[in-house]
Amino acid sequence: MVTVFGILNLTEDSFFDESRRLDPAGAVTAAIEMLRVGSDVVDVGPAASHPDARPGSPADEIRRNAPILDALSDQMHRVSIDRFQPETQRYALKRGVGYLNDIQGFPDPALYPDIAEADCRLVVMHSAQRDGIATRTGHLRPEDAIDEI
Repeated sequence: MVTVFGILNLTEDSFFDESRRLDPAGAVTAAIEMLRVGSDVVDVGPAASHPDARPGSPADEIRRNAPILDALSDQMHRVSIDRFQPETQRYALKRGVGYLNDIQGFPDPALYPDIAEADCRLVVMHSAQRDGIATRTGHLRPEDAIDEI
């Protein structure tokens, strides 16, 4: 089964210009439109994680997510939160999102009981880096990929 994710980034330093919506009303409109035109899920990124991104606090991420989650409260099974901070993930789980997307692969075992209790699917990615936003150092070498994963 294929699931189409529409990408909605909520910060000015997100890597893809076309996915950015900085004002809450515009973000809500974009999320609703993505679902209307065929996205199965809206993947909401409340903070960028590329090497040049500015780090943000969980409180800022939650503040950015809230208007989207409020507007889509009757469609939470179609919402994904793309973030690796456990506080933001717990907030999203409590709100009832259908997906969590973690670029670090959910490395915090303290979050596992919350995930187990939730009716939530996981988008699990591999990252050679386990903390914070991405850096340009420590890249995985192709010959080490299988052992690393």
